[in-house]
Amino acid sequence: MANLFQKRVLILALFAGEIMMKSGAEISRVESTIIRICRACHIDRVECFATTTGIFLSIHSGNDDDDMQTFIKRIDRTDIDLKKISAINVFARVFTSTDLTVVDGLEQLKKIEAIKPYPFLVRVLAAMVCGAFFVPYYFGGTSDIFCAALVSGAAYGLSYVISLLEFPPFIRIFVSCFVATALILLLQVFYLEDNSPAVIVSAVSIFMPGVAITNAARDMLAGDLLSGVARLVEALIAAIAIAGGIGMCMAGWKIINAQPLPAAAIPYPLWSYFFFGALITAGFAVLFNAPVRRIPVIAVIGGIGMISYQFLYFHGYSILASCFLGTFLVAILSEVASRAGKDATTIFILPGIIPFVPGAAIYRTMAKLLESDFEAVAQNGSETLMMVGGISIAIALVAALTRLGSSIIRRISRKGI
Repeated sequence: MANLFQKRVLILALFAGEIMMKSGAEISRVESTIIRICRACHIDRVECFATTTGIFLSIHSGNDDDDMQTFIKRIDRTDIDLKKISAINVFARVFTSTDLTVVDGLEQLKKIEAIKPYPFLVRVLAAMVCGAFFVPYYFGGTSDIFCAALVSGAAYGLSYVISLLEFPPFIRIFVSCFVATALILLLQVFYLEDNSPAVIVSAVSIFMPGVAITNAARDMLAGDLLSGVARLVEALIAAIAIAGGIGMCMAGWKIINAQPLPAAAIPYPLWSYFFFGALITAGFAVLFNAPVRRIPVIAVIGGIGMISYQFLYFHGYSILASCFLGTFLVAILSEVASRAGKDATTIFILPGIIPFVPGAAIYRTMAKLLESDFEAVAQNGSETLMMVGGISIAIALVAALTRLGSSIIRRISRKGI
């Protein structure tokens, strides 16, 4: 059985690994640091397995009659803090090459954990510099540099405020990019001429998932395939958040001056789509074996979703934007119905989003594939993927906002008590 000293060493090693993981270090470095610290204290039988969300550490004394001791540390949130990674690297070298005690080591790790980042205003200035000098890379002009600097600083400040409210990273990036794009489009009206794409890309460059992609490549090359894939997914989610924030803002901007479709192009009265959607979702609720008492509510949610989609589309929104906003509304109504009826959200949202599933786009993709029209296949396939992505993002966005709202309400209730 592991003695008290060994347990303290494992706590020390796990603490060092936790700080590195939360600071954005690659998996192989985290695992090697933990193992080096343990072996420096003469614990030779050590097994460490780290992922982006947790560290698993086991030891064995070497005696066949003793039990294996396993420690698990959950990693909730990660950020990029190169100062802490450097400090832990120096600490590991000192600990493994000197007679530094475990108690003193824990004290040093606590000091490392307490290291503060650069002052907020300095980080805002750095974000402005990054955004400004990306503009020449995208062939922007001198006035574009100034605008990109202002927007980058504002976007970083907003991102920092959102992070303090403990929003998920997806929400933080999505909202920050949305606001940054809106500011640039407004500046285009009053100041810029016609180079907003270069400014937009430059301004949101501070949110690009370059670190996640780099760490994913390094983890994969080191043989940590699970963590490598996880970091690639993290990078993909960040890219979707960036594209979603920019795309939704630009779609909304385009629609401001858009003209609605002529009445002759609308086959049915707008109000009739509520009943079409209600009947469709009620039918799928039966097919999905939903509780009978929930079917009327499900039908109403589906009807509202369908009429909102058609209203947006008839008034000039793209199919993607209409699908996203309609799904967003259905997801909100499903969350409300779930809490009002004290039932699972899944019961309401699964039938409710059926009208938004891109069945026509899927059909066109397959039809063109059979005709060997690969250009049309690429176009329709891209449309299908974007609509599926819009549905997924809308549902995830509402779920994240709901969890955050519930958390805030619980905290306020506790303080009230």
